[in-house]
Amino acid sequence: MLDWSTVRTRANEDGEFQLHARFWNSTLKLDIGSQSTRIDIADGKIRSIEPWFGSLAGNLHIAAPDDDWARLLEAVPKPFYQDVYPASLHHGFEIHGDTTHFCAYYPALRRFIEIMREVNNG
Repeated sequence: MLDWSTVRTRANEDGEFQLHARFWNSTLKLDIGSQSTRIDIADGKIRSIEPWFGSLAGNLHIAAPDDDWARLLEAVPKPFYQDVYPASLHHGFEIHGDTTHFCAYYPALRRFIEIMREVNNG
């Protein structure tokens, strides 16, 4: 699975992510298959990434089966796997939570997933 420490470091050092996330304060929950991950964001910086054992939702929750995440994180994703929004329309991704966090910080989320993809593919 992903090296979350590297994802965190790269996101916090990435100019594009920092620009788009600069006012973001949120708890993001990612369900990658049966594994849940909590990502705490404060003032646009990723403060922590850790396993999520609680049942309470964060501000934004993105979930998909392992196979869909694997396709989204491929070096060159197939159509509609290039981004989480089209993947939610055409594949098994589900997006729940506060639409303010989704809409206002979508460019930051998109860049965060690109960083996940880069780490996934070395």
